[in-house]
Amino acid sequence: MGCCTPMLASFTPMGLEWYFSGWLMKLTNKTTNSANAYRNVRQKLVAEMKAENIKLFLRSFTKFPHLAGTEQNLHLAMQIQAQWKEFGLDSAELVPFDVLLSYPNETQPNYISIIDDQGNEIFNTSLFEPLPPGYENVTGVLPPYNAFSAQGVLEADLVYVNYGRTEDFFKLEREMGINCTGKIVIARYGKIFRGNKVKNAMLAGAKGIILYSDPADYCAPGVEPYPTGWNLPGDGAQRGNVLNLNGAEDPLTPGYPAKDYTFRSEVDEGVGIPKIPVHPIGYHDAEILLR
Repeated sequence: MGCCTPMLASFTPMGLEWYFSGWLMKLTNKTTNSANAYRNVRQKLVAEMKAENIKLFLRSFTKFPHLAGTEQNLHLAMQIQAQWKEFGLDSAELVPFDVLLSYPNETQPNYISIIDDQGNEIFNTSLFEPLPPGYENVTGVLPPYNAFSAQGVLEADLVYVNYGRTEDFFKLEREMGINCTGKIVIARYGKIFRGNKVKNAMLAGAKGIILYSDPADYCAPGVEPYPTGWNLPGDGAQRGNVLNLNGAEDPLTPGYPAKDYTFRSEVDEGVGIPKIPVHPIGYHDAEILLR
């Protein structure tokens, strides 16, 4: 299991504060019947929900990569701010925070390999996902990775742990006599948060964990994979952070706002940051690993 170093750095993403109470108060003051007021608000909101608008907004916010802390993400935040003001909200403000973010090494992307008895790599997982039609010239598309994964290059036997839940590890050890200590485990997404899968793997003594989206969980029957249909393609890897924060927000300023005046821990002491490498793959690659 090769896992290159995610680049950990502090950047300034932008938050949005939504001041909605004034609008509701204005509506409520115009009627003496609170039930009618709420009914009117509901009717107005439902009347403004148009499928075509949802489609346009979804396309606008997803057509380009917009990782946290990037210029494109700031552009979208400013777009939301402008639209909320256009919709008549009393106030919509951009509030900066200085948080810890995790980026992959694009020149040495992570991958998983199968090695033979002589140590030769006989199979490698995909480094990048194939670009869909129309995205050939789009920049900023990152390789699959799980944010805040530990770095490392390790070699071990592979153990399938179902969803990586506590009961899955208990079943392996107590009923099947399989010990995950020193192993690389592979789990499918679903049932619990991905960060909890990583935590459970660490508690079980695993050296690393591979995550994949199983078509049994992420593909509707009779529907073609994207781009022909809307099912997840076999080379699509589900990203996402693997922190275990339990509401602590930023790993370096747990329980406090991540502002420039806030005391910060060192990165290696950050709250909820995994101690083992984590990497997501598509189900085509997972099928080969699980044979």
